[in-house]
Amino acid sequence: MMRPSRSGAQVPSLGDVKGRPVGMTLDSYRVERRDLARREAIVRRIVAEFNDMPGLVLSLKQASRFLGVDEPACARILAALTKAGVLRRSTTEYYSRREPGN
Repeated sequence: MMRPSRSGAQVPSLGDVKGRPVGMTLDSYRVERRDLARREAIVRRIVAEFNDMPGLVLSLKQASRFLGVDEPACARILAALTKAGVLRRSTTEYYSRREPGN
Protein backbone atom coordinates (compact mmCIF):
# COMPACT_ATOMS: atom_id res chain seq x y z
CA MET A 1 0.00 0.00 0.00
CA MET A 2 1.48 3.35 -1.01
CA ARG A 3 1.55 6.25 1.42
CA PRO A 4 2.63 9.84 0.91
CA SER A 5 5.98 11.03 2.26
CA ARG A 6 6.69 14.50 3.71
CA SER A 7 7.56 15.70 0.23
CA GLY A 8 4.25 14.41 -1.11
CA ALA A 9 5.80 11.60 -3.17
CA GLN A 10 4.23 8.17 -2.90
CA VAL A 11 6.44 5.59 -1.13
CA PRO A 12 5.76 1.97 -0.37
CA SER A 13 4.88 1.02 3.17
CA LEU A 14 7.05 -1.39 5.12
CA GLY A 15 4.55 -4.18 4.48
CA ASP A 16 5.13 -3.84 0.73
CA VAL A 17 8.89 -4.34 0.97
CA LYS A 18 9.89 -7.82 -0.12
CA GLY A 19 12.74 -9.54 1.68
CA ARG A 20 15.58 -11.23 -0.09
CA PRO A 21 17.80 -14.08 1.03
CA VAL A 22 20.92 -13.15 2.91
CA GLY A 23 24.06 -15.18 2.31
CA MET A 24 25.79 -16.52 5.37
CA THR A 25 29.13 -18.14 5.86
CA LEU A 26 29.75 -20.74 8.50
CA ASP A 27 32.66 -20.56 10.85
CA SER A 28 35.58 -22.86 10.12
CA TYR A 29 35.22 -24.46 13.55
CA ARG A 30 31.69 -25.63 12.79
CA VAL A 31 30.74 -29.06 14.12
CA GLU A 32 30.05 -31.84 11.60
CA ARG A 33 26.45 -32.94 12.06
CA ARG A 34 26.57 -36.05 9.90
CA ASP A 35 27.44 -39.37 11.49
CA LEU A 36 30.32 -40.35 9.20
CA ALA A 37 31.01 -43.63 11.00
CA ARG A 38 27.41 -44.74 10.48
CA ARG A 39 27.52 -43.70 6.82
CA GLU A 40 30.71 -45.71 6.25
CA ALA A 41 29.08 -48.75 7.89
CA ILE A 42 26.09 -48.40 5.55
CA VAL A 43 28.38 -48.09 2.51
CA ARG A 44 30.31 -51.22 3.57
CA ARG A 45 27.01 -53.09 4.01
CA ILE A 46 25.76 -52.03 0.57
CA VAL A 47 29.02 -53.13 -1.08
CA ALA A 48 28.85 -56.45 0.82
CA GLU A 49 25.25 -57.07 -0.34
CA PHE A 50 26.22 -56.55 -3.99
CA ASN A 51 29.35 -58.73 -3.56
CA ASP A 52 27.46 -61.54 -1.78
CA MET A 53 24.83 -61.61 -4.54
CA PRO A 54 26.69 -61.03 -7.83
CA GLY A 55 23.49 -61.13 -9.91
CA LEU A 56 21.73 -58.52 -7.76
CA VAL A 57 20.17 -55.75 -9.86
CA LEU A 58 18.14 -53.05 -8.10
CA SER A 59 16.44 -49.79 -8.96
CA LEU A 60 16.91 -46.89 -6.57
CA LYS A 61 13.52 -47.49 -4.98
CA GLN A 62 14.20 -51.22 -4.58
CA ALA A 63 17.67 -50.58 -3.16
CA SER A 64 16.28 -48.10 -0.66
CA ARG A 65 13.71 -50.60 0.62
CA PHE A 66 16.04 -53.63 0.52
CA LEU A 67 18.91 -51.85 2.26
CA GLY A 68 16.77 -49.90 4.72
CA VAL A 69 18.21 -46.51 3.71
CA ASP A 70 16.04 -43.50 2.89
CA GLU A 71 15.87 -42.78 -0.85
CA PRO A 72 17.86 -39.51 -1.00
CA ALA A 73 20.73 -40.96 1.06
CA CYS A 74 20.63 -44.20 -0.92
CA ALA A 75 20.81 -42.23 -4.20
CA ARG A 76 23.90 -40.35 -2.98
CA ILE A 77 25.61 -43.55 -1.82
CA LEU A 78 24.82 -45.49 -5.01
CA ALA A 79 26.02 -42.55 -7.14
CA ALA A 80 29.28 -42.40 -5.18
CA LEU A 81 29.80 -46.16 -5.54
CA THR A 82 29.08 -45.90 -9.26
CA LYS A 83 31.57 -43.08 -9.63
CA ALA A 84 34.16 -45.09 -7.66
CA GLY A 85 33.69 -48.03 -10.04
CA VAL A 86 32.23 -50.43 -7.46
CA LEU A 87 28.77 -50.47 -9.03
CA ARG A 88 27.47 -49.76 -12.49
CA ARG A 89 24.24 -48.06 -13.47
CA SER A 90 22.41 -49.21 -16.57
CA THR A 91 20.69 -46.88 -18.99
CA THR A 92 17.40 -47.94 -17.39
CA GLU A 93 18.80 -46.76 -14.02
CA TYR A 94 19.29 -50.13 -12.37
CA TYR A 95 22.35 -50.70 -10.20
CA SER A 96 24.46 -53.85 -10.23
CA ARG A 97 27.95 -54.91 -9.25
CA ARG A 98 30.64 -53.87 -11.71
CA GLU A 99 32.32 -57.03 -12.89
CA PRO A 100 36.10 -56.98 -13.43
CA GLY A 101 36.88 -55.85 -16.97
CA ASN A 102 33.55 -54.01 -17.45
